Amino acid sequence: MQHPIVSAWLAMLGVGLIALFSPAVVAGALALTVVGVAALWHFGRCRHEGRPGLLPPSTQPDGTRTPARWFCGQCGKVWDADFRRESTPVQRYAGFDQSKLPAAAKRAAALERERQHLAMRRAGIAAGKATTARTAAPAPVSTIVSIERGRRTVVSS
Repeated sequence: MQHPIVSAWLAMLGVGLIALFSPAVVAGALALTVVGVAALWHFGRCRHEGRPGLLPPSTQPDGTRTPARWFCGQCGKVWDADFRRESTPVQRYAGFDQSKLPAAAKRAAALERERQHLAMRRAGIAAGKATTARTAAPAPVSTIVSIERGRRTVVSS
């Protein structure tokens, strides 16, 4: 059996130790909680590993323009697609040049003749031969009817 003074002294020592170390315990628990939350946030966030979708530029109902944007289907995040070019394109053609018109017309006519020739060959029609079986019969001559003062007369031609 212990002496009551020693028991009281041990109790006071235990309370003192708890009071001494409790801020450290609270701080440690708080630090551990912060580290755990940061780890969950870091490992739980979307890394956009799949291919994001490209949303085209559009006009909002209020008339403002929205630029092209990327879209992640996993987390739903949308961010701007920065398609700025470092240099502007070089303009190679401006206006209309009349001097090139005859040559372009000749090339277009030659291309059309070649296309017609190939189409005739595909159809099995010889290009140089006249086809009598496929020509349409001449239209029958109709009689011309003249209306003159309410009487109908037949005019023969």
